[in-house]
Amino acid sequence: MKIIKGYLLILLFLFTGSLLSQSITGYIYGDDEGKKQPLDAAVVKWINTTKGTITDEKGKFELTLVNITDKRLVVSYAGYKTDTVDAAEKQSVEVTLIPNMSTSTINVEDQKKSTHFGNYNAKTEIITSQELVKEACCDLAGCFGRNSSVEVAVTDIITDAKELKILGLEGAYTQLLVDNMPLMSGLNTKYGISSIPGTQIDKITISKGSNSVIQGYESISGIMNVILKDYNNSDRLMVNGFVNSMLEKQFNLNFGNSINKKWSNILSLHTVQKSNVMDDNGDSFLDNPLITRYVLYNKWNLHDVDNQTEFNIAGRYWNEKRDGGQSNDPSHSGTHTTGHTLYEQNVKINSAEGYTRFSKQFTESSGLKLYLTSSYYDQKSNYGFTKYDAKQTSLSAMGFYEFEILPRSYLKTGISYKYQNIDEVISFGDTTSKTYAGNYLKKEAIPGVFAENSISFLDDNASLMTGIRVDNHNEHGVVVTPRALFRYQPVKTIVFRASVGTGFRTINLFSEYSNLLASSRNVVIAETLEPEKTLNYGVDVLYYFGGNEYSGSVNVDFYRTEFSNKIIPDYDSNPREVIFENLNGKAYSNVMQTELSITILRNIDLKFAYKFIDLNYEKDGVKYEQPFVSKHRLLSTISYITPNKEWSFSAGMNWFGKQRLPSTASNPVEYQRPTESKPYTLVNAQVNKNFKYFELYAGVENLLDFKQDNPIIAADDPFGQYFDTSFIWGPTKGREIYAGFRFILGK
Repeated sequence: MKIIKGYLLILLFLFTGSLLSQSITGYIYGDDEGKKQPLDAAVVKWINTTKGTITDEKGKFELTLVNITDKRLVVSYAGYKTDTVDAAEKQSVEVTLIPNMSTSTINVEDQKKSTHFGNYNAKTEIITSQELVKEACCDLAGCFGRNSSVEVAVTDIITDAKELKILGLEGAYTQLLVDNMPLMSGLNTKYGISSIPGTQIDKITISKGSNSVIQGYESISGIMNVILKDYNNSDRLMVNGFVNSMLEKQFNLNFGNSINKKWSNILSLHTVQKSNVMDDNGDSFLDNPLITRYVLYNKWNLHDVDNQTEFNIAGRYWNEKRDGGQSNDPSHSGTHTTGHTLYEQNVKINSAEGYTRFSKQFTESSGLKLYLTSSYYDQKSNYGFTKYDAKQTSLSAMGFYEFEILPRSYLKTGISYKYQNIDEVISFGDTTSKTYAGNYLKKEAIPGVFAENSISFLDDNASLMTGIRVDNHNEHGVVVTPRALFRYQPVKTIVFRASVGTGFRTINLFSEYSNLLASSRNVVIAETLEPEKTLNYGVDVLYYFGGNEYSGSVNVDFYRTEFSNKIIPDYDSNPREVIFENLNGKAYSNVMQTELSITILRNIDLKFAYKFIDLNYEKDGVKYEQPFVSKHRLLSTISYITPNKEWSFSAGMNWFGKQRLPSTASNPVEYQRPTESKPYTLVNAQVNKNFKYFELYAGVENLLDFKQDNPIIAADDPFGQYFDTSFIWGPTKGREIYAGFRFILGK
């Protein structure tokens, strides 16, 4: 019997070895001034065949050996010399490509750089997970304290709703994607950006100005794409715990699991437990709402090397409650009874989302991609005596085929469909002068077609991407969106870019301006609001420099956006109302930004940035600056990691210049406010201690403890006609100290 068992074990070993030998794995790197950098999307194929694949973000690939006789691999990547490698009798290989000095592009994503510019036609800034751990990035809205391109603005002090601004424009002008898909749009954007935990994010790409037409016509100020972690780019187990000085608690869990060679999945859990009741400024209103949040996320991945196929399917459930209002409201302690006269605010959210994507590579230069998303969002809210209930159902589908039509010329052509049904109900529980109660219905059904061509020339030192899409809006008819992007790299160290394109957007008034629901201001919709149309154009120059002990880059860009039918809320005409109408006059934005990034001695990173924002509009022949916008902004950051990587330190300073504020001259004296805000500075810092499987971190936000004085007008009379929560221009929370831990197991 022992002899038989021995033979069986030998046979099993041989059989297992045979299976393992049916494929080859490896890593592809690029030689960047003596440093090996993983090459994402490098092409690896068997010589004289069409059987190949592309590398992942770590430079890893896997190829089948079945029916392969000539076991030589051809490895290629733009800007590097193509290499041929003999893989016979090997189960794994490692290849380092050498830059082609005549065609090279700069890849600044080294193992030290956590923020960098990608080499794309559009200016694209990439924030990696390495950067996100340098601050209290509890959610997506908290990931940009060290970034000069994105501003995080609180739009509603009562609920702490936020938006992400690019080029100084409101968050609604930025197209927000999750895993390249439009999961967040319409009603769920304001609170949705806080529902994505930072521990779940692999990287964030930010592209300013006009971009690809593939994702639609709504990318006016730019595109932000949030890439979530999956099994291949995450730890096998990650546990994160966080608590701040207000005793808000957060917990995160990521668990990755490989089912077999083809299937893998990741499961994520995120929860927030409410803080203590805080009212440091003594205005009787909570400084921060009491938030309870639960988010469950699951993503499955199929990677079929033999058939050159990728398939992803993911789902997310999000439940949240926000309680705000007056600090002595009994509801905060669970003893609330109806009929009291205190100002109460609460928001309850239930949301479910799902998406799937499929890609099939036919040859090295041709492939098919399909995307499908669906979501349901349900919000029930109370703001004092104002009740706001809203539901949104969304569906989007898109597919395109990419192929090489000419040498170095690639065409993407496809179709898309977007459906969104929004149902908002507003009612008032008191005898009020407000007139905007009612049922607001909005249904959009938008089929579209698009084509986009990318061509490289001048030995790949220049490229031009041109695209056009045609959409048929069910209410507004045919929308044509042309765009063009140009990149030129005359030498290895300099990159020029230019872009131009149009945009189109319809407004979701009460979700974009939810702060008005908490205010006594009456909302006046003076006319049927027509869609906004835009023309955006910009230029960008990027210069790389370096020596033996330092390296860095200087970037300067300028973007201008011109509006037709611009919708600007009028806060100035009457402090007791806000008027919405399409602007007949000119409206434009000019934004200039310059940024210096430098790495010294390989472990000290410095960044300095200045941004100038000029947003103006004309009404009745008078020129106005758009309110609540800092014309000048400065940013500086520093980060240091010890040579043994046990300790790391980071700090950042943001300075915001003066902002124009709406006139309150007709209010009683005690409820008047200045027409200009104060400049202010925010300082954040964090220290990390790393162990083998464990990490401790602690930090402070708003170190200087700056707070806007009296942010709520008439806080002593929340049901009176002068009560106004829309006058927010600076932080309303003071210094926040926090600490946390991360337990990380396996890669």
